Order: sequence, then structure tokens, then C-alpha cells
Amino acid sequence: MYMKNIVLITSIIRTPNLPLSYTNTRSVYSPLDRFLQTKYTIETVKNKIPNSYIILIECSHLNNDEMLYFNNNCDIVINLFNDIKCKHFIHSPSKAAGEGTMTIKALEYIINNNIKFDNFFKISGRYYLNNDFNINNYINNYNVVKKTDSISINTSFYKLNYSFIQPFQIFLINNYPLMKKCIGYEMLFKNFIDVISVVKYINNLGCSGNIAVSGELVSA
Repeated sequence: MYMKNIVLITSIIRTPNLPLSYTNTRSVYSPLDRFLQTKYTIETVKNKIPNSYIILIECSHLNNDEMLYFNNNCDIVINLFNDIKCKHFIHSPSKAAGEGTMTIKALEYIINNNIKFDNFFKISGRYYLNNDFNINNYINNYNVVKKTDSISINTSFYKLNYSFIQPFQIFLINNYPLMKKCIGYEMLFKNFIDVISVVKYINNLGCSGNIAVSGELVSA
């Protein structure tokens, strides 16, 4: 199977009442807020990324309305809520372990189902593509990312080429020890970007969203 642009959306509609390593508050938003924000994520992806094949990966109990919407508006919905091992990492104090686990499982699905594509986009659920988004920055042979600072890469939105998907999955699996120690996922992602070739750094990803732990609106 060949798809032009795969878009992975990582989502947790119902966050557990458990602390993260750096804060006791996982989200200031209700499940309804998070669902509506994620709907907007999907809408902007459909509007701004042509020929998109949307994979939503979730880890919470979804009600009937949520399940119906996601099944009707995404190409693949993977819910890890009943996977005890995955949920252990996703609900752990380590944000990196949660993000890493969800990404590993999505990449596993892509690889196991022999899905071929040109571009792999990842966007965090509740974030959205804004008016600054320019698809021409991404339809190329580069892995496209934005530096957050000298030691980290933005992980709310990025693009990788097909040939780097399996190496990225292997990298994440091999770095579970660092995730368990609560390394910042942005720092971990930079470790991967630093060792691959054909990287294009851009200053404006064209992505915005509200930080879950504070509600602050940020753009990247």
C-alpha cells in the first residue's frame, strides 16, 4: 500500500490523574476540551496537507461520540488503553516514555502493514496547523524540524522521510532507559536528528497549540 503523506496524531483525550516528573498537573483541560481541540487538529491536517493518510493513536477510554468521529475522520485509529504494558509507560511520570511508546506503536503498525509513503508527519493532538503553515516547506527529500534551543528539537510537529522511519523506531526502542529516567523528549529527539542526514531546519513550522499543563498558547 502506498500513501503520499502519512500524518500521525498522538492523543490522550482522558488524561490520568497522575503527576508528571515536572508537574502535578497533566492537563488543565477537560476531556471535552481535549476532544474538541483534537477535532480541530484533524480538520487543519485535512485542509493543509494534501493526500493525507491520518493515523490517530490514543490511550484512553473513548465514548461513542468520540469513537464515531475518529473512525469517520481518520484512516486508522489505534487505542492502546487496554494494552497494560503500553499504558504503564504512557501514564508514567515520564512524558518522553508516553510520547515514545505511542510513536513506537504507530511506526510498528506502519512497518508491519508494509505501508509505503513519501512523507511522515507527526503532530501532537490538540495542536493545529496555523496560517503560517506552508506545505512547500515539507514536500521535499529532507527531514524537516525546528530547533527549540541548542539542546532540543520541537516535537509538536515534524516531518521525516520514509527511509528514516525504521531507524527512528529502533532508536526509540533502544532509548527506553533514558525515557524511564524522564529525559526531555525534545532532547531525545535531537539525539536522533543529530545522527541522521538530509535535515532541513526551519524557523516557523506553522503549528500552534495550548500547552496541556498550563493552557499557554504557543506557536512554533
